[in-house]
Amino acid sequence: MAPTYDFDPTASNWLVRAYHTPVQDALRGHLSARLDVRREIAAAALPLPLPGLVYTVVRRSRLWRREQHDVARELIAHFADGLAAGTSGDKLAADFGSPEQAARLIRRAKLRSRPLWWRSARAATRLFLAAFVAGLLTYSAMAARFYWGRPIIAHNYWHEINAARRTSNDQRAWPLYREALIKLGKTEILPEWLDDGPSGKHWDEAMAALARHRESLELMREGAKRPHFGWLLGDPADHAATAAGHQEWMFTQQSADDNEDLISALLQGPQEIRRVSRLLAADARRAAIAGQGATVLEDVTAILSLSEQQFAPAATLVEQLIGIAIFGQATEAVGRTLADYPAALTDEQLQHLAHRIAAYRGGTLSLDFTSERMIFDDLLQRAYTDDGNGDGRITRDGLRLLADSGGGGSALFSSSVARDPKAAWAVLVASPGVAALVGSRRENRELYHRLMDEMIAAHQGPPWQWDRKAFDAYEARMCEMATKTSEHLKYWLVANMLPALAARNSAGERSVQVRDAAEVAIALEIWRRRHGEWPRELAELVPDLLPAVPVDRTDGKPLRYVVRDGQALVYSIGADRDDDGGRASGIPDQSIPTWFGPETPADAMHQPSDSDGDWILWPPRKEPPQDDEPTRPPETPGD
Repeated sequence: MAPTYDFDPTASNWLVRAYHTPVQDALRGHLSARLDVRREIAAAALPLPLPGLVYTVVRRSRLWRREQHDVARELIAHFADGLAAGTSGDKLAADFGSPEQAARLIRRAKLRSRPLWWRSARAATRLFLAAFVAGLLTYSAMAARFYWGRPIIAHNYWHEINAARRTSNDQRAWPLYREALIKLGKTEILPEWLDDGPSGKHWDEAMAALARHRESLELMREGAKRPHFGWLLGDPADHAATAAGHQEWMFTQQSADDNEDLISALLQGPQEIRRVSRLLAADARRAAIAGQGATVLEDVTAILSLSEQQFAPAATLVEQLIGIAIFGQATEAVGRTLADYPAALTDEQLQHLAHRIAAYRGGTLSLDFTSERMIFDDLLQRAYTDDGNGDGRITRDGLRLLADSGGGGSALFSSSVARDPKAAWAVLVASPGVAALVGSRRENRELYHRLMDEMIAAHQGPPWQWDRKAFDAYEARMCEMATKTSEHLKYWLVANMLPALAARNSAGERSVQVRDAAEVAIALEIWRRRHGEWPRELAELVPDLLPAVPVDRTDGKPLRYVVRDGQALVYSIGADRDDDGGRASGIPDQSIPTWFGPETPADAMHQPSDSDGDWILWPPRKEPPQDDEPTRPPETPGD
């Protein structure tokens, strides 16, 4: 079959006449350039099929205009030489070969002869395009992998925690507490309202409320005698009971069967128990003023049991901190009774209190972080895929959690942006890229549990010997994850969920110190009754009233003691780490240690000026009257 060409010399004059006008040249400059070549080929008067061959090669070479003219002249000259040698046009065309191959070879030669700047730009453009295509393919694969990923909620930690807490109804204190709370309604009584006795501003109100809720108080005391708290996460029975008692506000409807994220569990039971403890503490204060030692003992013992019950199996950190706070209510009640109305308690009652306080939680106030690990692992299963081997990648649900936690990219994935249709595409495009920067499931889990284990190990032993280097390394790592965007993205879940372990363990040690001071205060009062005066030093209480002098948790030395103006004073050297002889600081709360462990020069430099003074443990200080009284929830009808 004869080859076809892109040019017919018999039509060239028509093409020139039809298109070679100023208007068409302005609108079709590229066509004008072609016509220039056509005119040049037509002017050469080559026999068929050579004009079409020349034009086909020139056009398919895709060269610059000047280069096309050069190629056309070279080919015309080549064929003119062949014709002059007596070779026919058909023979020359046949010998020439494929126009496409010739065009490729000519183009390659011309490109090699172009300027260096053009060749460099061409190479850079090719490299850019290749990189762009490779990046687009890679990103497409990442996007497909990201959007196909789904978390698998395989574990219900609500059920696991509840299974550890379940016990027979006759062992559970919670049903009694719940009944007491329903009867109590929104009544709130603070113990400090009774500090000023019958002359106090809220005395009549508090006394009336205590008398009105005697039944609730009895239910609380009865519940405190049971061995287990028995409160369950997401128990629909709580909402049903409070709704039946017209106290729906007390418990929202939440079910463990729904298996929502564990961190969203509402700890309404333990929170309401704090109100119960304050009511009991107020009644203990009333009984002390009235000289009813048996009631004081019963109320304080109930508060101690309430506190112990908060440390249920797999108790959350919040529940345990509530337990510590309730324990503080008990020691406060003991301390104030001994300071203001010591005659209300007999020696036998004091000894009973001392033994009960010493036996509190078997003598330990350590915290358990099992539930915190559960909360973290539960978030992992909701944020990541699961490959069946403990690893996985972040999902769209995980990025939403990241945004909600305030992590990197939170502005992009915020709910306001998600509601904006114009921003939806930006979110869709950016998500796979952000996901690529987030650490894997295994990386986040291993780092979380490793840091948790390291900090728990660092808090073993006496608090004044805690591993301060481990603290500093931990704080530096947390600071890096908080301030360095790449680290915060990679370990976002660790950065947001790892608890402040040093502060939490220090809270436990402060409670130990308060417990020891309560023991010392009881022993001092018994000594004073026996000898008519305070002892010269705490060592005189050993071994008859104390097995040993408790230590100051700050430095490991014996707890400090002084008699001033006829009043015994028990104190710790406190936050400033020096003995000020029992002098309180200008702002007493500033002298309470927020951390324990060896002091470093940097710590001394950064101590607040108001921390200069000792932490007075007993007698408890009285708060000055406040202009703004605490807000009390209104009592519900029928309270």
